[in-house]
Amino acid sequence: MKQSLWQHRDFRRLWAGDTLSQLGSQIGVLAIPLVAITTLHATTFQVGLLVALQSAAFLVIGLPAGAWSDRMRRRPVLVTADVVRAVLLLTIPAAALLDSLTLPHLYLVVVGHGVATVFFDVAHLSYVPALVGREHLVEGNSRLETTKCGRRSPRACGLCSASRCCGRSPCRA
Repeated sequence: MKQSLWQHRDFRRLWAGDTLSQLGSQIGVLAIPLVAITTLHATTFQVGLLVALQSAAFLVIGLPAGAWSDRMRRRPVLVTADVVRAVLLLTIPAAALLDSLTLPHLYLVVVGHGVATVFFDVAHLSYVPALVGREHLVEGNSRLETTKCGRRSPRACGLCSASRCCGRSPCRA
């Protein structure tokens, strides 16, 4: 009889850390364009560029990041990427308090955040199977995906969980 992942200390730590990480990243994704609009009075083009830069790292370094991550220990990559993302996001309120927040600063933050996110996501995909093993992989991925769904929308979580059975989940990362 296999044990539950509730008894797997390292998985519980990963799940808690992943939940906090996703919360912080989601706040950043939503708040940065709002800060640009409300504080810096950004134009539509500037906000569009800001949003585009949030995803540009996946296109530019996605494949090389995968190759680099495969050659490194995954846990340090996950921790380093999360710390980098947190520090980058914390520079925004710090710059605002010092009255030195600019659009180029926001552009740099979202590009850096995107690069760290690419490394995090690539390492995360291969870390979970190594951590929980084959017998707990479905349960582990299910718990992590449920957390991802909940951060997007509580209502979408039920849809995501139900549609995962047929392989058409709207809650892809």
